[in-house]
Amino acid sequence: MKLLLHTCCAPCSVYCIDSLRKENIEPTVYWYNPNIHPYMEYKERRNCLKDYTDSIGVQAIFEEDYGLDKFCKNVISDLENRCSNYCYRVRLEQTCKYAKENGFDTISTTLLVSPYQKHDILKEIAEELAKKYELTFLYRDFRVGFREGQAKARELGLYMQKYCGCVFSEEMRYYNRNPIQTSNTNGYEIPKEPRMQVKKIENKEDYIDLLLEADPSKDMIHKYLNDSDVYALKKEDELISIAVILHIDRKTLELK
Repeated sequence: MKLLLHTCCAPCSVYCIDSLRKENIEPTVYWYNPNIHPYMEYKERRNCLKDYTDSIGVQAIFEEDYGLDKFCKNVISDLENRCSNYCYRVRLEQTCKYAKENGFDTISTTLLVSPYQKHDILKEIAEELAKKYELTFLYRDFRVGFREGQAKARELGLYMQKYCGCVFSEEMRYYNRNPIQTSNTNGYEIPKEPRMQVKKIENKEDYIDLLLEADPSKDMIHKYLNDSDVYALKKEDELISIAVILHIDRKTLELK
């Protein structure tokens, strides 16, 4: 067996390479990831993989193709399914092409280690493309060793990325985790999280009806309301709750 192992990053490769070596399978690592953006992130992951493969004596091939422009053009019409429709396929097809042209008879991928990937779809695409190029797809459910591999990667001081790869996954990671598709097929929008605000209320009497839900006596409310501060929690213009803080003495406050 001559195995070409498509590799997405150093941390994901740790368990995959270790477990393959335990089977006496020596992989050749293949870097082809035009889905990783922006460029400094691409460079960081690539360089980390170079250093790691050098340190463990694994042969590695690096196919340089940053590919942001092409990637965006191919996924923008269906961002929700970008992984299965383009991202998996373009990387695995290039892996198969390289394998076929350079004497490899088997392919696999470190993407199989991640519990966050669409595992069954990934496996199906790999099987389809391997058959197309008359190769063998070596399937392993590497997910069983995901935590072990990540822990070892941290111990080794490898660069640990914070999102999957593309600019859209970066946006989901740092801006909002739930992108939604719009009727405009040329783009999409991210729903912004409504702002939560806490404001001190001056016109306390306006909130008597709400206070009565917690304290049924209007007379009792008036006994402490004048000596209290009232705060409202709002989500945009919607009132979520109010808090009444009574000043008992200089050192003591009571939340009503």
